[in-house]
Amino acid sequence: MVMNVCIETYGCSANQSDSEIMAGLLTQAGFDIVHDPELADIIIINTCIVKGTTERRVISKIKKIEKSEKKLVVAGCMPEAMYKQLREITKVPAVGPYQIKKIVSIVKAAIEGKQIEALGGRCNKTLLPKIRRNPVIDIIQIQHGCLSACSFCITRKARGSLHSESPDSISREVLLAHKAGVKEFWFTGQDTGCYGFDMNTNLAELINKVTTNVKGKYFIRLGMMNPQHAKQILSELIEAYKHDQVFKFLHIPVQSGSNRILTDMRRGHDVEDFVSAVEQFRRNIPGITIWTDIIVGYPGETDKDFQKTIDLLKKIQPDYTNISRFTTRPGTEAAKEKQLPTEIKKQRSRVASKIVDKICLQQNKRWVDWSGIALVDEYNRAKQTWIARNYAYKPIVLKGQYRLGQFVKVKIKEAATTHLVGVAI
Repeated sequence: MVMNVCIETYGCSANQSDSEIMAGLLTQAGFDIVHDPELADIIIINTCIVKGTTERRVISKIKKIEKSEKKLVVAGCMPEAMYKQLREITKVPAVGPYQIKKIVSIVKAAIEGKQIEALGGRCNKTLLPKIRRNPVIDIIQIQHGCLSACSFCITRKARGSLHSESPDSISREVLLAHKAGVKEFWFTGQDTGCYGFDMNTNLAELINKVTTNVKGKYFIRLGMMNPQHAKQILSELIEAYKHDQVFKFLHIPVQSGSNRILTDMRRGHDVEDFVSAVEQFRRNIPGITIWTDIIVGYPGETDKDFQKTIDLLKKIQPDYTNISRFTTRPGTEAAKEKQLPTEIKKQRSRVASKIVDKICLQQNKRWVDWSGIALVDEYNRAKQTWIARNYAYKPIVLKGQYRLGQFVKVKIKEAATTHLVGVAI
């Protein structure tokens, strides 16, 4: 009898990639992948624990499934970095991020009621079978782990130190996927800025290799890179960004506008490094989209520190800023520090979010009346609208009849906080 498997994914694009690979391996082994958990015989929860709110959602879902008749496997960062806490909740089979190649045997064991687990280790994840959530987007994990030691981050416990995929295997996956119809490639990892530092290469050289070896119409979206490592290859990186196949999109998290707080966070960079990187990118690549991340309410953050963060946002005017209220993560250095009151964190989050929304709208208004080519890469079934991305990875809402992977010429008619509204011309 064919068994139905549902994979529920939480967290980052690396987790999305892991889920796509697990789906590919399970399909290859004869299982059917379903998207409705009610139709599933077994459910895989691919967990994320980077934030306390996400962790609580994951735990709630695990407990809910445990009460049902369905079999359960827990995958992802929780079994790797919070093993003790997980085992206090459930004894079901578990698989870590570097053991996903064993997912078939883990699922079979779960069906038989065996309590096994596969944790630790290392593995390469390029050129593996996968079932893509979006047929025109291929998420490629170019590196795993990182070289940083941020005081607040639990991801290092789950993903470990830096391990880069080989440039040849990445280039090969892009080539094969592009031939299969993929038009958008996400180069993702815990910190793409340090890609290749463990094998005497870097992100700029990878971009050059891929764009040289793989011809055609496609875009590469580069994932999050920390200023600490990006600044070491900044000139090369900016030149590589100029390739036509690279989205003019930079996600560079600063986390705070206070150098004192950045030092406490052990970020390995200061505010000036961040500002310099953004200014150099903007000077060399007009129209580039800048994303950043901010943590408010970090232990010891004063009103003055917070104001420096606000001042930095107003100065840089990022296209988008992800605001997070600080939450303690078990086993991290920051969890040992005296925490700020929850109400202060909430209040600072509200203030920052209001400013961020205003900046986002102002930045998007600059695109009104722009016209050019955009790639249709998403369909919103509920709203019956399409999302297309221009060269700067700006989301453009379109109505009409299109298809995923189609390149269309559009004109921007309106700007909202989160997107642009366009029409085909």
